[in-house]
Amino acid sequence: MTAFWEGGYNGTTYRDLEQATGLRRQSLTYAFGEKPELFRRVLAFYIDQRVRKACELLAREAPLKDNLHALLQAWEADASSGNGRGCLLVRSTAEVGRDPHMTAEIRRGDNLLLQALTQAFHRAQANGELTSTTPPEALARLVISAGNGAMVQAVARQDPEISRTAHDALLSLIT
Repeated sequence: MTAFWEGGYNGTTYRDLEQATGLRRQSLTYAFGEKPELFRRVLAFYIDQRVRKACELLAREAPLKDNLHALLQAWEADASSGNGRGCLLVRSTAEVGRDPHMTAEIRRGDNLLLQALTQAFHRAQANGELTSTTPPEALARLVISAGNGAMVQAVARQDPEISRTAHDALLSLIT
């Protein structure tokens, strides 16, 4: 996963995968299939680990603002890690989002996060914590779009302050 996360799908060679795993290409292919299938499995693993943790943050019995802040801080940590990785799902969407081998996994990850955010906004509206009448799914899409954009900019410019500033502004507008 780290090899693909650092090099992207197109930038990661079989040689990189051999070094990362200690396996030869033939063994990798035998165990996981060709590179597209291996990458799809990496995406699935990433979603099951990282995206689900983000969803768990949003489902906590805490104020919406606290949960959103925790989520955005996790994204800032990815953007400021110094290794240029950012979020594998965001990076993959930009790089291979239309590739038929990857589309289902990317959509699954996107949908998990969208559902978790939508539910968090719905709960906050229902309990009076959030007075906005904007539909919860629209608010969820705003957070995802702003978060993804801030992540890409922070990683590309090697400046984590970009995501921090954008996230602070987003929180002040929403909550």
